[in-house]
Amino acid sequence: MKASPRVPRARPEPAARPAAGAPDAAPAVRATDLRGAGAERRRASRSLWQACEALLSAAVEPRALDRALAELRDAFACDAVVLRARGPAGALEPWRACGDWQTRPGALRDCLTVPLLCGREQVGTLDLLARPGGRWQPAQLGLVRVASGALGAALGARFELERLRRQPGRDRATGLPDARAFRERLDQELARVRLHGAPLAVAVLELDRFAALARRYGAAVARAVLGEAALVLRLALREADVLASPGGARFAVLLPETEPVPGLRVAERLRRTLEEHRFARVGRLAVSAGLSASPRDGLESVEILDHLARALALAAKAGRRRTLAAEPPSVH
Repeated sequence: MKASPRVPRARPEPAARPAAGAPDAAPAVRATDLRGAGAERRRASRSLWQACEALLSAAVEPRALDRALAELRDAFACDAVVLRARGPAGALEPWRACGDWQTRPGALRDCLTVPLLCGREQVGTLDLLARPGGRWQPAQLGLVRVASGALGAALGARFELERLRRQPGRDRATGLPDARAFRERLDQELARVRLHGAPLAVAVLELDRFAALARRYGAAVARAVLGEAALVLRLALREADVLASPGGARFAVLLPETEPVPGLRVAERLRRTLEEHRFARVGRLAVSAGLSASPRDGLESVEILDHLARALALAAKAGRRRTLAAEPPSVH
């Protein structure tokens, strides 16, 4: 999401070479251009991230997506942006639009439709209408490609979890495997550890003081926060990683073929990812995390779960908002 557009400036007419001893103003002009381009890149990158965040929370705060699309319209330097998503029947349907698509007869305008893909599956499109007389520049097209990848991943994760919510063995708030399904998958992964010796790291993340949040905002908002957190975590993990919702405000992550030290780094990255996300209605949240690893901490699920519980307890005693392991991993 770091790429962003820079609308090229008009090329100035060649100037006469300054006389000997005269000050050269060209470096100052180039510095000004670079500062302006950097500001545009930062603004466009911020707009794109806000659009992805809004897409994850649109069920709770649809106006956030409208505001994000308005910022994307400015970042793309175009007149209108339309986000289409796959509907219940499988067809692409308009979901949110920003700007004016009305044009006078005969007034030709550049239009751009970019597919939004999640893996190989198309989950939507992003439609853009250029300004009168405007042409898409390479820098703009670069941002559009970045936007299509980021928005497609967010939209695909959202649809996947909404579909999974209706399946047995899934948590209704998040669409993730519930406590029983997580325990079964943990047993399967531990059997692989015993058979092949491949390492396994298991992380658990907890939204701090979630009960107080539920009392303040209500059960519906609390469930929406859990669903949004599940989307944020799913986008931050590999396809081979297993994300589950074992109960309460906790998320468990199975990291196959991961040693303790890299596992601790992943757990801390996930914790920070949740803390940096701005949730609809409630803003930013504090998160604690714990880690256990097999075979170091044991080869049975009861041993792994006991280490995870102790790691979270240690994090709470240390003031929360940190990632700890009951047995700190040693680096050799």
